[in-house]
Amino acid sequence: MRLAVLLLAACAAKTPAPTAPCPECPGQITCAAPKIPKLGGEDEIKRLSYDVLAAFDRGDAAAFEAHLAVDFVHFEGGSTTTRDKEVDYLEKRKPGAPFIASRTWEKEQVLTYGRHALFTGKAIETQGGNDVHGGYKYVGWYTLQWVPEGDAWKLRYWTWQRAGEQAQRDTWNEIYKNAVGFNKQPNKLLVDTVKGKKPGTALDLTMGQGRNALYLASQGWKVTGVDIADEGLRIAREEAAKRKLAVEMIEANLDTWDFGQARWDVVTMIYAGNDAKWIDKIKPALKKHGLFILEYFAYDPDRGQDDGVKPGELAKRFGDGFEIVRDDVVEDTPDWAMDRAKLQRFVARKK
Repeated sequence: MRLAVLLLAACAAKTPAPTAPCPECPGQITCAAPKIPKLGGEDEIKRLSYDVLAAFDRGDAAAFEAHLAVDFVHFEGGSTTTRDKEVDYLEKRKPGAPFIASRTWEKEQVLTYGRHALFTGKAIETQGGNDVHGGYKYVGWYTLQWVPEGDAWKLRYWTWQRAGEQAQRDTWNEIYKNAVGFNKQPNKLLVDTVKGKKPGTALDLTMGQGRNALYLASQGWKVTGVDIADEGLRIAREEAAKRKLAVEMIEANLDTWDFGQARWDVVTMIYAGNDAKWIDKIKPALKKHGLFILEYFAYDPDRGQDDGVKPGELAKRFGDGFEIVRDDVVEDTPDWAMDRAKLQRFVARKK
């Protein structure tokens, strides 16, 4: 017993008393908290992020290395690079090798959580190092994680992923190629709305694999469908040929595509979001008495539907020159990838 007491006393003498809760173990006082260097707010994390990327761009290995944590990792394109390998690459980079010559930022955000800070931002980039043909252009999302090390904040993790139109196209092509996660039958709101109406001209926005455009064509409508996903359009063309239906299918970005003026008797946005810019182009594109039909997720932050349609949002947008035919928020099975959700079903008629 005496020996056990002596041993415990010896251990206690060697172990410093905790002075603060352990940052790695919230709620537990198990170790002395390491000092966290002072952080000058979000602007400092942004500046550090710009500086480390600029050092990499210009091939300044020493300046780049000075920003890196000992356990730094760069993950991009399925490949992981450690601190030593990244610095070694910069030291061996030949003059004139391709690099990012300019970078314009948007949608930047900084999140801080005690012992780490996270920078995210969308960058539009132009590659340098090619004076003959000009440099490539990229649009992508950066994520940089900063952690305290010694008396400074250091970069622990850096990743980049493609953004912009090509990224959207790739995502939707993968969805249509896999052919799961969505309803392949025409949307019920669309079917109910056009039932018994005299066919005319119809524009199906983000037509995908063609379920709604082909339905309208089967009912005698003259249909144009637009999408950026060439795989969806390929599937739709094959199905149209099999069913001997005529649909004009256009691969285009709806942000820049011309919707026309007084051209359509029906325009659909079925699970195509609720983009205000598109809606602004739809209103003049509809003919007199033309119908706008939208079904999408309603705003429901409790279920993660932060980008859904907010109450009264569409009625306000169509307040002048339109009659609101339907403005319903319902609990139902959506056409896309969920068993149950709060849905916005909206129909407006141009006066």
